Amino acid sequence: MSQFSASESAVPADQSWRYGVYLFPLGPLSMLCSYAGLWLFTRATDAESIGVGVAAFIVTVLAGWLSYLFAAIVAIAISMDARALRDHPTWNPSPWLAVGAGLVHFAGAVLAGPYLLSVPAIAYYVYRRRQHVGGDGGRGSAESARDRATLE
Repeated sequence: MSQFSASESAVPADQSWRYGVYLFPLGPLSMLCSYAGLWLFTRATDAESIGVGVAAFIVTVLAGWLSYLFAAIVAIAISMDARALRDHPTWNPSPWLAVGAGLVHFAGAVLAGPYLLSVPAIAYYVYRRRQHVGGDGGRGSAESARDRATLE
């Protein structure tokens, strides 16, 4: 039992920042919705359709602001998650690289180009996190850890 308490003390108390990191695809998707709304708005103004134009304008503005919001949440969450995992026994990501990926992701909300760099980098971060820490944030029971070690 003392071995379990020693490993439990090595795991940081709060690893729930991972849920914010998992939102990383929503920023680029809302940016695409904003571009689609802008395209629809220009088509509606050419056709002089006021109702469709107003709806497309609302979609453009709302999706644009949501892309900023999701990008900010991901940028903060990935940096805080890397800090929370700093002393994890099985994986400790570099907080500086995580902050850099988060800032590039936030820059993608302004220009679409940085998303080409940040989305694969954050996807790799999530993959490595899930591979080393697990889906439950490393808070699994001692029995499940023994079972996994036996299976491997």
